[in-house]
Amino acid sequence: MSVTYKAILIGNSDYPDDPHGLPKLNGPVNDVKLLKKALCNPDKGLFKEEHVTELINATSVEMLAALEGYFKKLTYNDQSLFYYSGHGLHNIMNRLYLAAKNSKKDSLISTAISDNTINMLLESCGTRKHILILDCCHSGSFKGGDLPQSLLGEGRFVITSSSSEELTADTNKPNSPSPFTKYLAEALLVDEIDRNQDGYVSINEIYDYIYPRINKETKQRPQRKFADTSGDLPLCRRKPLPQNELNDIKEKDKTMNLGSGKPRLNVSEQKIDHHGVAFDEDLPDEIIDVFNEGSGKLNWAATCDSDWVDIENHDTYIKLKLSPKVGMNRGSIRVKDKNGGGSKTIRVTVEKLKDPAPKLPEPEIVNNVDTDIQEESVLKDDSTTTTSNLLVTFKDVKMRHINQAKAIVDNSEQSGSILVFSDCIVFDGNIKITIKDIDVLEYYPQDINPGYTYNYMGISGNFDGVKKMMYFYNFSWFGAGQTWKMAEQIHHLIKNKKLAVTTNFKTHINDNQNNQSNQNTSSNFQPPQKPTVPPQQNNIYMPGSWNIYIYQFGQQISYLNLYFNVGGALSGTQQSVDGFSQISGTWGYNPLNKLLTYSVMVSLMNGSVPDQGSVSLKMEANGNISGTDLLGRQWTLQKTGN
Repeated sequence: MSVTYKAILIGNSDYPDDPHGLPKLNGPVNDVKLLKKALCNPDKGLFKEEHVTELINATSVEMLAALEGYFKKLTYNDQSLFYYSGHGLHNIMNRLYLAAKNSKKDSLISTAISDNTINMLLESCGTRKHILILDCCHSGSFKGGDLPQSLLGEGRFVITSSSSEELTADTNKPNSPSPFTKYLAEALLVDEIDRNQDGYVSINEIYDYIYPRINKETKQRPQRKFADTSGDLPLCRRKPLPQNELNDIKEKDKTMNLGSGKPRLNVSEQKIDHHGVAFDEDLPDEIIDVFNEGSGKLNWAATCDSDWVDIENHDTYIKLKLSPKVGMNRGSIRVKDKNGGGSKTIRVTVEKLKDPAPKLPEPEIVNNVDTDIQEESVLKDDSTTTTSNLLVTFKDVKMRHINQAKAIVDNSEQSGSILVFSDCIVFDGNIKITIKDIDVLEYYPQDINPGYTYNYMGISGNFDGVKKMMYFYNFSWFGAGQTWKMAEQIHHLIKNKKLAVTTNFKTHINDNQNNQSNQNTSSNFQPPQKPTVPPQQNNIYMPGSWNIYIYQFGQQISYLNLYFNVGGALSGTQQSVDGFSQISGTWGYNPLNKLLTYSVMVSLMNGSVPDQGSVSLKMEANGNISGTDLLGRQWTLQKTGN
């Protein structure tokens, strides 16, 4: 079966929309030209020019369209090469983004291409033979996996110009390639690189050629990370060498020697971090290369005391298989040379999430007449003994003392469920506490409480006979604002006289909506005042199509393209740190206080999660529309059609 070799080569040198954050680069345009010439070399290349796509100084829209078109056309018999040269950027979630011509450092989701987008394109195309080469800063953060063993394999083979923490060197000459791509092109053409004399130069042989040369020139540490692989993949071809020259190559020490003098051991990576690993996610294997910064021979071995880290020692690298337990996992791997070449420690940290909590329920408010009569007797006369009704339950709730609000780890913290009855709140976990005589319900977001570890709901009342306030929170990676939703639903029960509280009950929740929150008591609730006529000037008309950009801590975290139907339906798409998702649900808008509310389902690749909230909007003097939601995130809205 014949293989067709295809490639897409992207080089971005100019970034006019953010010249200070993303300075112009000399190398990328030259890198693409040099690499294509080497790949299509008539004597040593495997690629035909008509099968190589070039993209120079493209915008994010042009890049995404070209990538989607390229991967869509790949078939089972194709072997694919994706190459990128330009700026590589990290966001606050440690995701890698490939910069485009229109990229801005504070708006990466809408102006750059994420590693998650690349992964989705790879997973959806027809071939299983992929090589990815990234010549950009922080490129080592691209996920990887198994090391291949034989030629003509399958899987995802990734080579990056630097580790996840390193910057990649650009050339200082306008018409020259970057150092990494210079040695990559050189490896495609040099004769002595085909060590096993099979007539092809594999991706591993190219990596072994590049590493010592780029490390000597720039101190960069290229990475190789291979996922779901079997075998190895070729990038170019060679004629067999004479037997005497081949013997000279085979007699060289297996560990890469980078210098002179006595042996001196070093490794390609000393820190491995994975945060927010899903409960059912299998981590790919990690490859750590071992090399000699001196000369002579190394006699090394790697060991680890952690039972969740499995080590395979190979001639020139270590393969790590990670099987973390739920929670925070930390381990240290020690690589030591028996010939006096020293030792190195590799620190591994993996945070694995527990099985996602079930959807938080809406308040189950009973509406039959008999129950309402029972509840009214509870609200009007505390001395009357009546049946207490369970209104709603919140699972996976943490309770901690208010003095521990800024603590990362609180050993006294309790886990359990909150059960809201018509006359009290019960916390049911390792300990069971009944909270009565509730006089305060508050919400304390991190954004306006510096140092707080989480967003907290505070409840003050009689905790099994002791008057105090405690903090509660419900944290989930699968939906933002869970603590707020819990506080909002409990406040809804109090406001509608379903949950009894004291006559001096206080709260600031919903102050921005009706200014009645200080009067939402069991015995003195007054309805909102009659609304005034909404102002006619500066009105925001929501029905139509919108582009929405959401920022937190100065970084863009989401980009939405939504359509607000006149009838109240909402639909569209979202690109966020969690990847691409579909959105559907309902919306509402109050022109009196310019409050936009929404209740939607967000459909991700691993399932759907609910989300609801509200955004206080405002129209600037220049007509721009912005807002802030309940989590303190900043929204920028641009209407694209009615």
